[in-house]
Amino acid sequence: MKLTIYADRLFITCYFWFQPTIKGLLILFLISGFGLLNACGFHLRGAEKFHFTSVHIQAEAADRTAQELERLLVEREIKTVPTANEAQVIISLSKEKFDNRVLTVSAVSGKMVEVELTFQVELEVHQPDGTVLIEQQPLNLLRDYSFDETAVLAREAEEEILREEMFHDLIAQIMRRLQTIQVSSLKETK
Repeated sequence: MKLTIYADRLFITCYFWFQPTIKGLLILFLISGFGLLNACGFHLRGAEKFHFTSVHIQAEAADRTAQELERLLVEREIKTVPTANEAQVIISLSKEKFDNRVLTVSAVSGKMVEVELTFQVELEVHQPDGTVLIEQQPLNLLRDYSFDETAVLAREAEEEILREEMFHDLIAQIMRRLQTIQVSSLKETK
């Protein structure tokens, strides 16, 4: 390949040993695209890795979130223990709340046009000795959707789908936060 750059003419010419084809150009663009992704530090997420082996989940008005979180942790071979003293990590969940409010109202009919859904859970992670690993923080998700008064059943189905998506997104946020806990700050328990 011969590359010639003419700075005064502001263009680059390339001479290839082969005749440029669509397939050849596509391969060139793919290789350069992967090179750019690698250069910026992009990598696939890969498998989740947790730095603890046992957990105790405390739930105060957050039973559904606690059950789903426990199920996911057990799938990843993290032992859930019945008492806080047996665990390396204690996860406290509280104030699970779904809410909706009217965002916009039609100027003509005075009826609601858009609705906003809110899902909130408070999370805190600490050790049995009281060392705080993740300070208490509210996790909030917002979604909005259009309200069509002629399709009430469809609106209810859409709202239910959005609630489920929000629930699973929030669980994924909690799981990502749990991955950030470093093993150096944990005492080993048996």
